[in-house]
Amino acid sequence: MEAKQLPIKTFWLLSGNIDRIMAQQDIRNMQVACAGQSTDEQLQEYRQRLVVETGTIVKMEAITPLDAKRDESGFAQLKALSNA
Repeated sequence: MEAKQLPIKTFWLLSGNIDRIMAQQDIRNMQVACAGQSTDEQLQEYRQRLVVETGTIVKMEAITPLDAKRDESGFAQLKALSNA
């Protein structure tokens, strides 16, 4: 299974995006299905909950999580701090 080969940080980053992506789809579905059946207040409350679940979207330009490489010099500095 390919997920077992992912670095743990990348795995959890991708895993955390599942709820965000599903919330975006739910917003679209909700707007179509509930528009004629709900009051404006009910619709806005549900949409707001989905927006909160969607969270903040951050675009990474240079390096994607799948291409991330360990910063060896930074790791060495952290290791030196723990030995101090």
